[in-house]
Amino acid sequence: MSYLMLLGTGTCQIELERRASSVLLQLAGLPILFDCGRGISQRLTEVGLNPNALEHIVISHFHPDHVSDLIPLLHAGAWSRRQPRKYDLHLYGPPGLQRLIDGLMRLFSPHSFRQPHYQILVHEITEDAFQIGPYLFDFIELPPAGNHGLRFSWQGQRYAITGDSSFHEQERLFLQGVDLAIIDSGHLSDDEIIQLAAATQVRTLVCSHLYRELDVVRLQERARAEGYRGTIIVGRDLMTFVLPDE
Repeated sequence: MSYLMLLGTGTCQIELERRASSVLLQLAGLPILFDCGRGISQRLTEVGLNPNALEHIVISHFHPDHVSDLIPLLHAGAWSRRQPRKYDLHLYGPPGLQRLIDGLMRLFSPHSFRQPHYQILVHEITEDAFQIGPYLFDFIELPPAGNHGLRFSWQGQRYAITGDSSFHEQERLFLQGVDLAIIDSGHLSDDEIIQLAAATQVRTLVCSHLYRELDVVRLQERARAEGYRGTIIVGRDLMTFVLPDE
């Protein structure tokens, strides 16, 4: 089964019901993690995925609530006594990712984070697209926080995910014509969420990265009045969207 799962819909705020930012893509049996914020290593075990078996992690940008669980994930891969890491780990992200990983290695020592029987491979993405296995992804910069959005097509549908971003033209263009989008709504006002929905006509707009509670009924009503024809959803941890299989 292929799906998108919201592993974490929270922020830097420490909350009982929400972990920090992360989305799990499961594409025809290939798991890909988008961002790895606080609590996500544990979330992976909750959904039945051994973190040490995960081979692909995409990082949108370098704020702590999007990368902090790289530390326990790398440490567990090197030193777990149950199901230790056997596979290379590929990390993808914007320029500066190698510096981040090297900094963690210096801080905690390489011995804490890797073993000689596998590699940690860092891929700094400098183009607007890259590939994981057979799948092609757009990787688009969305200012002002150095964030990048991930976008891909699957079985004739278009999907998009953002980390931190603000309301601007690049965001509108990134989401234009997308069937399902998981967006950072924590840095957007209600008016901006409504304008973004109406301008892009995203078929399903999922609000994540939540600093505040959203009144989804009110948002939907106001968006309808502005001509939006799709559906707005307020995300919660472990919410899952099944994708059509081949």
